[in-house]
Amino acid sequence: MEKTSVQAEIASYTGKLFRDTFGKGPSSVYVSIEDPFITIYLRDFLAPMEQVLIKQNKFMKIEETRDLLMQELIPEIKATLRVTAGINVDNLYYDWSLKNRTGLLLGVIKEDSEEERNHSYADYSHKEEIHKEINKVSNDAEKNRSRLILFI
Repeated sequence: MEKTSVQAEIASYTGKLFRDTFGKGPSSVYVSIEDPFITIYLRDFLAPMEQVLIKQNKFMKIEETRDLLMQELIPEIKATLRVTAGINVDNLYYDWSLKNRTGLLLGVIKEDSEEERNHSYADYSHKEEIHKEINKVSNDAEKNRSRLILFI
């Protein structure tokens, strides 16, 4: 899947998820993927109930409510990113600017384990010859290093 179509799919999913959960979704969602991060920016995101609480200066109530909802949403978002986009998120953080009616989700993309990296590159053409050449160059470099140490 092309990067822009993946970003569009994630943006659409996120907008719908927040609309279904909060009763009102953001007016727009922007997704940026640059390894090792994925950012999801929510613009114009403030539910009608939250607007009432802001008028009453109950900012902490909004933050507490959003924290409770995000505890439920984070595992779902991570699972959806993994299944639909192949993005395995290790940690997902969020922050809100109630004044600006915006939100930001920041995901840290999980690095492949060494086993996964080795498995994906385990077989390639001329593998044995390449490894022999790497070993030869490494040995030559080590010999030169040893000679240098003797002179010092």
